[in-house]
Amino acid sequence: MKKTRMALSFSVLLLLGACTDSGIRGDLDQVLNDTFEAEEEYREVQDDLEKREKAEQKLFADIMSLTQEQHEKVAEQAQEALDSADERLAFLKTEKESMQAAEKKLAEIDQVIEDAEEESVKSDVQTLKAKMQERFTAHADFVTAYEKLIGLQKELYEMLKDEDSKLQMLQEKATEVNEQNNLVQQAVTDFNELTQQVNELKDNTLKKLTES
Repeated sequence: MKKTRMALSFSVLLLLGACTDSGIRGDLDQVLNDTFEAEEEYREVQDDLEKREKAEQKLFADIMSLTQEQHEKVAEQAQEALDSADERLAFLKTEKESMQAAEKKLAEIDQVIEDAEEESVKSDVQTLKAKMQERFTAHADFVTAYEKLIGLQKELYEMLKDEDSKLQMLQEKATEVNEQNNLVQQAVTDFNELTQQVNELKDNTLKKLTES
């Protein structure tokens, strides 16, 4: 019974250099830096989530190497896996709240758009805002998929604790876990691609504002 390896590798927004410019460029810098800072806790929990994932994967492999005669050990390690899953949920909650705070900060970009006098500038900043909003939506989709994955993993761990669980039932649940894991991986990929697009669009927009 194989459980697909999890790899939460996230791209992040790139920090802007300090800018003291007045006008639209300075205002946009401020909004983007405020958004970046609001994502700090999201960035901080990435290592913790990855460490829990790797340790949990090893724990699962250890459990599957045990025999039916070692059920007491199986139950003990399955409980450890359950505790680890709960810790991941707590980290995920912190990450989710951090990204929601950053999304609220992004709302300040509306004032930058309103203050821009040139239509080309308005259009560029509106495009940047739309792409950043798309990125936040992608993260929310990831959270939903990952919460479901953890739920399925916890169901599997509970089944492992139960001595009466049939092998077929365990295999079916493991298949559900793997299928959901694939959805999570796609959500991570989508989010990373959008983050890269935001970084490129941000750089291009600021460059154009500087040149103008």
